[in-house]
Amino acid sequence: MKLTKNIITIIIVMFSITGCSSFLEDTIQYTSEEEVLTSGQRSRGLIEDIYTDYSFRYFTDFSAEYLTDNGVLNSSATDFANNNWGPAESHPYNYIWQQSYHNIRQIYQYIEEVHNTGLPYLQSEASAPLSDIIISRYYGEAHFLKAWAEWELLKTYGGPSADGTMLGFPIVNKVLENEEYASLSRNTYDECVDQIMKDLEVAIDNLPLIYEGADNANPGTSALETGRASGLAAYALKAKVALFAASPAFNPTNDVTKWQLAAEYAQEVIQLNGGLKSLQAFDNEREDNPDQIWRMRNSRNNNSLETRLYPPTLYGQGEVNPSQNLVDAFPDSKGYPITDASSTYDATTPYASRDRRFYKFIFYNGDQCFESESCTDFSPLQTYQGGLDNFGGFIANEGTRTGYYLKKYLNNLNFDPSAINALTTLPKVYVQLGLTEVYLNYAEAVVEGYGQAETAPAGLNYSAKEVLAKIRLRAGLSSDPYLNTAAADLNLFKDLLKSERRIELCFTGERFHDLRRWKEIDKIEDLKGVKIIKNNDDTFSFQNITVEERGYQNKNYYLPLPYEELLLNSNLKQNQGWE
Repeated sequence: MKLTKNIITIIIVMFSITGCSSFLEDTIQYTSEEEVLTSGQRSRGLIEDIYTDYSFRYFTDFSAEYLTDNGVLNSSATDFANNNWGPAESHPYNYIWQQSYHNIRQIYQYIEEVHNTGLPYLQSEASAPLSDIIISRYYGEAHFLKAWAEWELLKTYGGPSADGTMLGFPIVNKVLENEEYASLSRNTYDECVDQIMKDLEVAIDNLPLIYEGADNANPGTSALETGRASGLAAYALKAKVALFAASPAFNPTNDVTKWQLAAEYAQEVIQLNGGLKSLQAFDNEREDNPDQIWRMRNSRNNNSLETRLYPPTLYGQGEVNPSQNLVDAFPDSKGYPITDASSTYDATTPYASRDRRFYKFIFYNGDQCFESESCTDFSPLQTYQGGLDNFGGFIANEGTRTGYYLKKYLNNLNFDPSAINALTTLPKVYVQLGLTEVYLNYAEAVVEGYGQAETAPAGLNYSAKEVLAKIRLRAGLSSDPYLNTAAADLNLFKDLLKSERRIELCFTGERFHDLRRWKEIDKIEDLKGVKIIKNNDDTFSFQNITVEERGYQNKNYYLPLPYEELLLNSNLKQNQGWE
């Protein structure tokens, strides 16, 4: 691992008195180490810089989704999806190690060389109260971002060594020299969890719960600062880390107290957020959505999502192709799985009367609407054989391999050919931590920790069924007989919960890690698509096809540590199965 001792270059952000509201959109500039560490405002660029690693990671998330049964890239087969990597090769998350330790080092440079020196943010004596607020906030941000970097390490590299000891990452709590990094050993998984929790507690003590109000009323912590780490984001990360720590891959003895702690932490987030609320409508361009607990601030001058995701006839490249496996996971319009005897699903018209999220998330054959199956925002898509949106139909060497395109993150644009620019640049909201996931985490932790779904366990305020109902309500299921049936059968409810998690979090990169922590990645099916034939009477015939095979083994519950780090540091123990 290569780490420089001194700051060479850094993103410098020039602030107004209360901080810049577009702190992740500023121009990259360069300055010397001495200038950074002696300037009250410029020195905070050490923290600002780190946010850029965690913003607008849509395409990183999509790459993780290709490793599952949820989707594929339209242009080529998926690397690594058949267990085609080993300790000596670069695997999909190889970058996490160096990125995380670089960020941790930079955070401690800030803490040791800026914060601990008492360098004020604002120089004048009259500005001291505001300066103190901002200094405290940056100290909280530093610990949150450290916890996030540690979380990325734990999520990616946590696993058992050859002797079965559950390990995490080497904990670092100061600026180290290069030779010191080369002698680190991995701490236990539980020690890493404890360290993350400690850092989050410091963050909570120094950050506002949320950023709200006008700047003149809440200087330094107003809504202008949305996008920074917040106290609520720290609570949400605590709940997520606890959920993973309780999961089968990292809790081999199934210590139910770990599940119960995860439930308590998730409830804490819900309570601090004002109790169990209905979820806001899906809207990727809305910048004031209260469900977005930690959403990143991104440049608006970016239409890469539209360019790369829209189907060819809608001026796009159709890069991300959801699978038939994922499409089959969407219930019918009444909430029944399409395989259930009570379902209204009809295989001859498979896209009719489906769950509301299907129409919001997936472009399909005949689709011409962003919200439902019954409007005409654009001309019907043609993903059938020979159709314009099938592979090579409209643009050579572009199109779908599965019969579908990803719609989830796209906005309703004007596709009139006479429009100046169909791929209009609109705000893009990238969410790292959201209320939907908190609800899903809570429901899973309650079911696994207390063995019940219909009633709230002692000491908790909500049942797993009650929380899951809020998620399905947004999908249009105000009456939900299948949820009632599933809640009475714990195994059925667990299957429903996993299906809901798959749908709600699809193409966020979460499924790959969910399948690993559940120890189910070796059981997933080959990735399917659909071959659609247009008949002479304008009806369609549908045939499932295998698009890519999946061949994971049980060692893929865990990922190997980067081979180059093992060469540099003989003290690092490799994860089981990758020695």
